[in-house]
Amino acid sequence: MTALKVLVIDDSPTIHKVVAHALKHLDFEVISITDGKTGIAKAIDIKPDLVLLDFMMPGMNGYQVCKSMGRQAELEGVPILLMSAKGEMIGEKLVETMGIVDYITKPFSPEALTTLVQHAVEKYCRADGTKTEERKTIMNVGARTPEDLPTSEDLSDPSGRAAIRGELGMIPAGEVFQLLKFQSHTGILHLARGKAHLEVFLRGGRIAFARARNVDEEFLLGRFLIEVGAINARDLELFLQSRGKSNKLLGEQLVKIGHITPDDLGQALRAQVEALVYEVLRWGDGEFAFYLSEKLPIQVREAGMDLSIDSVLMEGFRRVDEWGTIEKEIRDFDMVLAPSRDSTGVIKLIQLKPDEERMVALVDGRRSLKEIIRLSRRSSFDVCKLLYRLLASRIIRKRSPRVAR
Repeated sequence: MTALKVLVIDDSPTIHKVVAHALKHLDFEVISITDGKTGIAKAIDIKPDLVLLDFMMPGMNGYQVCKSMGRQAELEGVPILLMSAKGEMIGEKLVETMGIVDYITKPFSPEALTTLVQHAVEKYCRADGTKTEERKTIMNVGARTPEDLPTSEDLSDPSGRAAIRGELGMIPAGEVFQLLKFQSHTGILHLARGKAHLEVFLRGGRIAFARARNVDEEFLLGRFLIEVGAINARDLELFLQSRGKSNKLLGEQLVKIGHITPDDLGQALRAQVEALVYEVLRWGDGEFAFYLSEKLPIQVREAGMDLSIDSVLMEGFRRVDEWGTIEKEIRDFDMVLAPSRDSTGVIKLIQLKPDEERMVALVDGRRSLKEIIRLSRRSSFDVCKLLYRLLASRIIRKRSPRVAR
């Protein structure tokens, strides 16, 4: 009987020793490789029965190795066990995708690894080395037509099966985006929390567009048109009143009547898409589902957007970190803020910036934080960031709830 071949791809010599020790009593041939690129070449050469793969490696990481192996016809059906310090967070939801059939969290005991490997071998390999069960990879779910409406909050989609589905409490949105980027996928990523529902359209692993339903007013297009200077708040308000309950897209209408230019609309849409992604990175719970499709809605194609996921995530994570600091001071959007009793004297000593002056003008001791955000026509992040600085400078203060109106 030919010994089953186990390929270990990990940059840690210690892991190689632990695996070799754990499997020495089993009838396996263990081959150890220290980097992803060499590991893929070795896998093609020896056609292993099982791969033990590190998630975090320099050069090619685990996602990229899985993606590359999935493109090799010679490696079709080869089961992969993921080894990662983040295994508890990402492993469970990646099982049965990209050839990953199970995972183990570092550091692990030799006994735990032996049990995991034996289970994988029994499930996926016969004694003669042939596979008993093909790996389940991401599958095409069929094409959505350009006329398809957003799905309901339960993320079901009549066009076919979800390629990837899970809970944001198990896999954060940032890791979902990274997975889809590494696989260069084209399709629709649905994310939902409560009634809020976001669709992010991807083309070749890059963000092509996003749209949302049941989100806060600050994420509506109008705010971003004001933010990029395409229209002022008063003109927008008058247009919305005259527009009534039209189902036509706001941006297209404004371009058609000459209120804004196509470039203005493009800038506002980009800012809106980025803000929506920044927001979903903060979600600690909710659900996601990704559907593969080459036919994206016409609105996506006309937007002509092509955003790097890495760039958007970098800025988004920076904001998440800032939110963490801000929320230590500002937690409740129903809280009421008031000018400090000695604010006039402090203001004389501190040269306020124009945006800080406008924010101070909105703090009157009666308005809640939620009302201040709405009146400012700025994002909650920008408003809270400004208010945090003003609170730290003692120019404004929190008003006691018992006297707040």
